[in-house]
Amino acid sequence: MICTPGVHHCTGMDWNDLRVFLTAVRAGSYSAAGPQLGLNRTTIGRRVAALEASLQTALFRETPTGPEPTEAGRLLLEAGARVETEIAEVLRRIALAPPDPAPLRIASSAGLVVELMAELGAAAPSGGPAIELVHAIDPVEAVTLRRADLALALIRAVPRRLAGRQAGIVTQARYARRGTPEGPPLCWGEEVELALPRHWTAANSGDDAPGAIRFSSWGALAQAVRSGVGKAWLCCFAADDDPVLERIAPPDPRFDTGLWLLHRADTPQSAAAAALTQRLAERIAVRLGAQAV
Repeated sequence: MICTPGVHHCTGMDWNDLRVFLTAVRAGSYSAAGPQLGLNRTTIGRRVAALEASLQTALFRETPTGPEPTEAGRLLLEAGARVETEIAEVLRRIALAPPDPAPLRIASSAGLVVELMAELGAAAPSGGPAIELVHAIDPVEAVTLRRADLALALIRAVPRRLAGRQAGIVTQARYARRGTPEGPPLCWGEEVELALPRHWTAANSGDDAPGAIRFSSWGALAQAVRSGVGKAWLCCFAADDDPVLERIAPPDPRFDTGLWLLHRADTPQSAAAAALTQRLAERIAVRLGAQAV
């Protein structure tokens, strides 16, 4: 028997129905939840509808960004996350393998996560959730629209409906390929300039660089500098470790930006996702704290 404050009455509830609801909300759609549950979207919809009928209350409401949990749905999610954690702990104590956790989808600002693969690998424990790196220029949008579960976001303030922790401050300096002519300035593309904080993209703004080569991903921009195509402002924590690159201008504090790990505030993380998020934030903090200035 699971009693959830805020719903009309206390009801006998099958954990599997609660797990279906929890997975569907985290995945962002019935279709996305299907592979995780081994069910088709129609069956998932019926299970959630049956859950709503048993509780005599709606668990979702429609919003401009898609369906979101109602207040009753949010309370049920919190209860479900607690039950999920308790079941996983019981299974661990009696040496039984818990169900495979849902994949953890991670998006990062302009693909900056490519420079944090060592930290991600160290933070991901054996037997933890599978990790999927989601292509998205704007990770905040990806998490808001439930295309990703975790954002590695370059921001100055946490957006509405998201929660998380700051891992540190990212500084930028101008770099070129070591031992070669500096070449022309390389710039961010329009998508990046529109999606990411202006104070961060301003370092490589193309406003007054007609004919410049423009980039929509961190990896492509950094590789162009490594190849001697031109010069650009790069993140110091990554570029200072690269023997092919050399600084040609000192860091500029105007371009300093916080690197945050964010998730939706209205959807509780699984125990595995919360643990991975904490470990990843700690390892990134060490990396950013060691960057040369």
